[in-house]
Amino acid sequence: MRDLELLTGRLTRDGEEIYWELVRDAEQGSSDERPVVVLSHGAGGSHAVWYQQIPEIGEKYRVVTWDSRGFGNSTNNTAQLAPENAAHDLAAVLNELEISDVHLVGQSMGGWHVSAFLMLFSGRVRSVTYADTVGALWTDDLRRAYQEFRGSGGLQGTRELPLVGGHLALWPGAADRSVAHAFLYQALGSFHSPPLDRLAEVLEFTIHHSDFDDLNIPVLFIGGEYDQIFPASMLRDSANRIRGAQFVEISDAGHSPYFEQPAAWNLALLEFLAPLN
Repeated sequence: MRDLELLTGRLTRDGEEIYWELVRDAEQGSSDERPVVVLSHGAGGSHAVWYQQIPEIGEKYRVVTWDSRGFGNSTNNTAQLAPENAAHDLAAVLNELEISDVHLVGQSMGGWHVSAFLMLFSGRVRSVTYADTVGALWTDDLRRAYQEFRGSGGLQGTRELPLVGGHLALWPGAADRSVAHAFLYQALGSFHSPPLDRLAEVLEFTIHHSDFDDLNIPVLFIGGEYDQIFPASMLRDSANRIRGAQFVEISDAGHSPYFEQPAAWNLALLEFLAPLN
C-alpha cells in the first residue's frame, strides 16, 4: 500500500480565492512525476466528496481536487460562475503545482468545467471523463429530461424522502443499503451554502460533439442506472456521438455513483485510464 501525502493550498485569481488539494506519493514527494487525475465536483459538492476515490486512485496517480467558485473553501466574491472562469481557475491551480497535463474528471456540474477547460486548454488534456453529466454536450433528449426534472422541482422536488439519508441525487435504495452512508451524503453538503441559484449561468455554456473530431482525446462517460437527472440511456447516446468514446453504466446508483458505488466507479475510471499512460 502506497503512503500518500496531502498538500493543500489557496491561490488568488480574478478576485477569488480558489482552494485545492494534491495527493502524491509520500516517499517520492516533489519528485513524484506520475500522471495527474483532476476530480471536479458537482453542484452542492466540494473537494471532500472524493474521499472514496483518492486513496484508490492515488495508488496509481497523483490526484488534484479543488473547489470551484462558491463551493467548499473557495470564494464567490464576484459571482462570476461561467465555466470559462472555472477553467481559468483550474489552469491557475495546475500552473501553481507545475503540472503540465492532466486526465480530467467532471461530476455533474463539474462536467461543464471540464468541457470549458478542454476548449481553452486542449493541449493540456490527456483524457476526459464525464460522470453523470451532460458536460455542456446537450442532446434534445437530455435537454427534455433535465427540463422535466426541473419542472418537478429539481433537487427540491416532491418525491417523498426519508429525513435521514434521503436525497434526490441518490438512488432511493441507497438509504436501505446503508442509512449512515446515505446520511453522509447529506452531511457533506451542509458545510457551505453553494450558489445553486446561479446554475443557469453554468448551463448556458455549450459545446458540440463534433468539437471532439480533431482533438484525438479519449473520452469516457459514466452513468448511474437510476439517474433521474441525466438518464443513463441518454448519456450512452451522447457517448455514441463521439468517435471512440466509451460508456459505463453503474448499477444500483442514481446521480452520484462515485459516492453510491465507489468500487464500481473507481474500477471503471481506472480501467479507462490504464492504457493511456
